[in-house]
Amino acid sequence: MNWGEASQRLRTERGVGDYQPLEPFVAERSLDRSLWYERQLVVRYAQGAEVDNTCCIWEGNLPLQAGPPPHIHFYEHEFFYVLQGGVRAWVDGVQYDAAPNSLLFLPCGRMHWFVSTSDDTRLLSFTVTANRDFPSINRSVDLFTLIGQPAGALSLPPEGLEEAMPDPSEILGLVHEIGSDFPELLDVGWRRGFTDLDQSSSEV
Repeated sequence: MNWGEASQRLRTERGVGDYQPLEPFVAERSLDRSLWYERQLVVRYAQGAEVDNTCCIWEGNLPLQAGPPPHIHFYEHEFFYVLQGGVRAWVDGVQYDAAPNSLLFLPCGRMHWFVSTSDDTRLLSFTVTANRDFPSINRSVDLFTLIGQPAGALSLPPEGLEEAMPDPSEILGLVHEIGSDFPELLDVGWRRGFTDLDQSSSEV
């Protein structure tokens, strides 16, 4: 049986014969796919041409209180699957807590931010294009690459590691290009661990 020919025949029969399928691949958790970014370890699994920009998949290892400033994605839904530790997120100001073995859905078009609630939270992040009329961008990892640096080990970065934070206007230029926004970035700058875990849940 020639499975490739069978696939082509079935695509043609179903009216998608002109579609050229992507190549399968296996992406391993490896140093060459890893970045140290904002006190975190990020491992890039899928993004860009290899998945036709239809999704972005990365793994994050976050220390306690690590997390981004409030931001919004205009074209993608974002999902976090928590492997260990925990995440506390706010979506349009409403708090959600995700424990190990749970999935957190961050919908397209809603302001959100999050922090790690553990000394070593490990999660998988997926973004997918939210609407067939939206452009398939899915380039979240580009921001990590701009701010971060190649990881020296498959572990959290050492304490005191120097990070060269780009100018806020450069960060904002990129996030606009990839279909996101950080609304307060030019006024207050980049803020790590935006919300203190000791604050009350939704009054932020």
